[in-house]
Amino acid sequence: MDTRTRFRLMPVTLLLVAVNLLIYLLTVIAGMNGWWGNGAQLLHWGANYWPLTIGEGQYWRLFTSMFLHAGWWHLFTNMLGLLIAGVFLEPVIRQVRFGIVYLFTGLLSDYASIWFHRQVVGVGASGAIFGVYGVFLALLTTRLFPPVPRRNFLAYISLFILLNLLSVSFAQDIDNAAHLTGFLSGMLAGYILYFTLTPDDGKRLK
Repeated sequence: MDTRTRFRLMPVTLLLVAVNLLIYLLTVIAGMNGWWGNGAQLLHWGANYWPLTIGEGQYWRLFTSMFLHAGWWHLFTNMLGLLIAGVFLEPVIRQVRFGIVYLFTGLLSDYASIWFHRQVVGVGASGAIFGVYGVFLALLTTRLFPPVPRRNFLAYISLFILLNLLSVSFAQDIDNAAHLTGFLSGMLAGYILYFTLTPDDGKRLK
């Protein structure tokens, strides 16, 4: 499958990446530090923060915070992870399911984030992205896909999980609550989605 064809099969992934990039550029143009971000400015743009999100009833922050990032490296790693998952998974589960999974797991993980870190300003798409990988792993443990690609991608997803566990061990300020909630809710969503998919859907994993 050529690159142009793959892009046509992943419009939601590309739209999500474009929106994240656009919002990041707007925050930088507005004076945000492009390397590290700024908590007060991120709050102005819609970051997640328990006293405001829950305490003041500004629940929309659970959504807007998914599209904000604290610096270019935060943005780059998240968007790279989203692209890698989206290019393979979106053609399988199709656009509507992919978008629903992304938003569902992202909202759940953002709530878990501020539940466990009530005095921390939270931003980033990583909870939703872990949700997408959770869906992928769940489907790979079913009989949806042919045996060979299932084994190959199962090894790839396992490596992704291992690398992220290692990064958690050596890095600070990692939002484990958001990541774990996104991943587990994604796996649950994946097993539910399995019953809506057919072997022909599984054959689109390439």
